[in-house]
Amino acid sequence: MWVLDPANSRELLDRLRPHSLSSDFEVVWCGEGWRALVGDCHDDLAAAFPDYRFYAIKQEWGVLAFQARPRAGEMTAEELARVHEITDSYGQASEVVCEWCGRPGSLRADRPEWLTLCDRCAQDLETTKYPRLRPIV
Repeated sequence: MWVLDPANSRELLDRLRPHSLSSDFEVVWCGEGWRALVGDCHDDLAAAFPDYRFYAIKQEWGVLAFQARPRAGEMTAEELARVHEITDSYGQASEVVCEWCGRPGSLRADRPEWLTLCDRCAQDLETTKYPRLRPIV
């Protein structure tokens, strides 16, 4: 699996790290094509909840799953609903963005692992584990 790690996303990981519930956070488990979505979701959460915490950021069933809470400790139902509103909007946005390269894509549910890919990256997956298109930066 292609992931956001210190080699390809150091700046983003440095921004995310203070909000992680895990002390050893080093990887976002999604492809580089979703880097902007992850960063924008983080920015929106941090604007609404400066002390927000996340426990996972990953691809799940072919879409971005940014699993977060308003802060460590107590929260209201309204605050949690707002967090879900923000994260769900980015999950929906990821349904049309290729996880690997960031170009327009669609959910590919005809494989053992569901992925959102563009046509080119989906074709590449037939013969390799990695795409030929370079991610949009």
